[in-house]
Order: sequence, then C-alpha cells, then structure tokens
Amino acid sequence: MAQEKRRPARPQVLLLGNGVNRAFGGGSWGQLIRDISCNDALPEGCSLHLPMPLRAILVTGDNVGVQLRNAGDILYGKLGDPGHVEMLQRLLSMGFDHILTTNFSYELEQAAQPGLHLSEQKLRHMMRHTDGRRQAEAKYLFYTYGTLDWQGKLTKVWHIHGEGRKPDSMILGHYSYANLLEKISGYIRAEEGRYRREQGQGENVRIRSWADAFLFGDVYVLGFGFDVSEFDLWWLLNHKKREHASVGGTWFFSPAERLEPGEINEKEELLRVLGAQVRHCGSLRIEGGPLERSRAFRRFYDKAMNEIAELMRENRARGI
Repeated sequence: MAQEKRRPARPQVLLLGNGVNRAFGGGSWGQLIRDISCNDALPEGCSLHLPMPLRAILVTGDNVGVQLRNAGDILYGKLGDPGHVEMLQRLLSMGFDHILTTNFSYELEQAAQPGLHLSEQKLRHMMRHTDGRRQAEAKYLFYTYGTLDWQGKLTKVWHIHGEGRKPDSMILGHYSYANLLEKISGYIRAEEGRYRREQGQGENVRIRSWADAFLFGDVYVLGFGFDVSEFDLWWLLNHKKREHASVGGTWFFSPAERLEPGEINEKEELLRVLGAQVRHCGSLRIEGGPLERSRAFRRFYDKAMNEIAELMRENRARGI
C-alpha cells in the first residue's frame, strides 16, 4: 500500500518589530513622530495620547506623506553597536523563509552586507515581486519583497508597512492603515478558493503576498509589541483563527509584566483568545537606568531567539 505523500513543513516566518533596534539605542516610533511634526498649533513638548496612526495625522496637520518625504536619511536606520549587527546576523542565520517587518528602515539589509554603503541602487537591486503583480509596487508593498543572501540562503524580507526609500509606501497615518486593511481583506476573499484547492492537492499554499506568509506560516513575533493601533495585523490574526483552510501557528515573545492581584495583561489575553501562544522570556520590570534596561532587553532577545530556534526545529520536523 502506497504511503500518503507528506506535505512539506509550513514556511517559518519572523514578524520583526523595532524592539531589537531599540535595545541598541535605535529611535522609537515616538521619536519618528517628533521628527515629522510640523503642526504649529500644538504647544511645544505637549503630551499626546492618541493611537499612533491618528497621532501622525495630528502632528503633521494631515500631511503625513509630505513630512515623510522630507524626513530623508533618518528613515534608513543606522548600525553602530557591533552587538546590534551580531544580533541581526543571528536572526538571519536562523533560517526563516520569510521575515515580515513593520520597520521602514534597513538594519537587516545593512547587517547582511556589513561595511558596504546601502545605496538606493543596491536596495532596488534586491527588490523582487511575486506573480501577483507585473512589477514591484510603489505603494502598499503587498506583493513586493527584498531578497537577502546570507550564508548561502536567500531570505525574503517584506517591509509590510513600507520602506524608507519609498515614502509613498509607508503606512503611518490612519487613512493609509485603513486602505491597507481594505486591500488585505479583499485579497483574502479573492484567494480563499485557491487556498483550499492547493491544500486539497497535498501542497502548501503558495505565498503570493505577505498576508499569505502571515496566515499559512508558523509566525514568531519578536520585538513587535502588537500595539492596539496596529489594526491591520489584529484583523489578520483574527482572520487566521477563522480561516477555513489549515493555517500556521503564532507565537508572541515578550518579557513578563508583573501584575498586581486582580490585574490582567489585556493585550496578552486578547492574543491568546485569537489563537496566539504567549511566551515570556524574563521580566518586564527592569531596575536602573537606560544602560541597565538595554542590557536586560538584550538578554531577553537572546533567550527568545534560543526558544524560537527550538520551536522552528520542532515545527519543521513535524511538517503538516
């Protein structure tokens, strides 16, 4: 009796936020908001509490795109600390099939080519697109990714909210977030038949967009806080739970928060409700100044990467 054909392991996907860069002195999203601020009606140094997409509209007077185009090289990011380079190179060495990043900047690309100036021409040369488009997109980089050759393995890096050299592609204001969500939901509705057909043939779903990688890959979330303002990704996580085709798992890595009796971490509970597994690697309560906090977060990332590597081995060995 012939053995049933074993489907290959799901794609292994890293969802990478800005946390690793912050651990080595990189700029925050709050700093970016300050850098692009131009609304003279706001008192200097005033505190803003709106969600990030609405805050971007407020501080730019609803001219987010114009201010991003004026931001220049600050959107490219910088690598200075050798430890920063080493940590990013370690991530590249872990063998992810896809890296989805919410960062506009190019720290990963710089780490893969240490010592080389990352020019506009080099970045354009790395760009590819799936068969979902005839050419790389200028806006909403849904089918467009960069290729990184690290130690003989090509990794696809998707700047899911845009990239620094293409200001029109950057998702920052509320309007652009909503347009992106509309694109995601319309795409998935159109592709659902393909998902079931390909899986019914004993194959993995072809990754034609970064949304496919999120849905059908095993996703490891690192350095990304899943802020409630990231409503495109919350929607996609919710859909991942509801999708009729067989999807991958989701693991969220974060330091543990010390809670008072009767308190809960609402965000982590919501992640669990939507099917993600929450993994704690150390404690969020860190005593001392910026240097001590930075060292503590580096220890967290080291532990988290060890755990991710073990999960990837298990998931690849298991297949589907």
